[in-house]
Amino acid sequence: MNSSPNPERRAWLDAEYSPSLTARDASGSMSAGRERTALARSSAQASGVYHSVSYGPSEANRLEIFADRAGAHPTFLMFHGGWWQEGSIDDGGRYAATLAPLGATHVAVGYSLAPAATLPAIVAEASAAMTFLIEHAATLGCDVSRVVAAGHSAGAHLAATLVTELAPVHVQRAISGLLLIGGAFDLEPIAESYVNNLVGMSADEAKRLSPVNYVPQRNIPVLLRVGEREPSEFHRQSELLREKWASHATVSLEIVPGRDHFDVLEELDTPGGSLLRDARALLQLSGT
Repeated sequence: MNSSPNPERRAWLDAEYSPSLTARDASGSMSAGRERTALARSSAQASGVYHSVSYGPSEANRLEIFADRAGAHPTFLMFHGGWWQEGSIDDGGRYAATLAPLGATHVAVGYSLAPAATLPAIVAEASAAMTFLIEHAATLGCDVSRVVAAGHSAGAHLAATLVTELAPVHVQRAISGLLLIGGAFDLEPIAESYVNNLVGMSADEAKRLSPVNYVPQRNIPVLLRVGEREPSEFHRQSELLREKWASHATVSLEIVPGRDHFDVLEELDTPGGSLLRDARALLQLSGT
């Protein structure tokens, strides 16, 4: 399912799901983010609070763990974006620089990408990453009673699946909150766009893997955040999830003023940023 019978609709969807078109400097924002990950990684390695572990058979199945001190700490599990076909773990470690000093364990998740991996397989990897974290929490500096799953764009989709029937029960029960940034939760229109040229999801998979077609199994806080300058479909996606989940979780939707799909992430890796305040509240941390 990678084409629309209506060329005008296809062109509209392609534009709506190309967030770089409304961004100031998408490439620059992502490059700067990877540089921040490299700095966070080197700093953590020098301090002895960094380790990388494999959670599955794929080379991409890797967790980078930034734990500021020994013991069990509130844990922030971050899934990068890239329409399930781009990006890497190098996009996810940047937030350790702001979260670890507040007492959190930051975990960046790497996962397989399309077309080498199918979307059902990628969704399963998200649960496998969380399962590994639960099983090895004692040696990873993680408090499994306080795990916040977060994600950006397609990564927000993966994080959202963890609290629905798309994940095993033990994973659903372990998530204490969600921070979903510029996310994709209704996959059916995305399957009609260029995104699906490489992802290759069927109509059935698009419906079956959409978090809007499920509800959280526990009443947890769910923070939906969208940059003001993001395309309208990204706003609709989060509004729809809020509508579907409102009676099953404590859902908050806020627009981040002046931010686009890419530079909105600076609000999470910059002291005083609005997304950092959100993460701190979910993790029940003090500080700014």
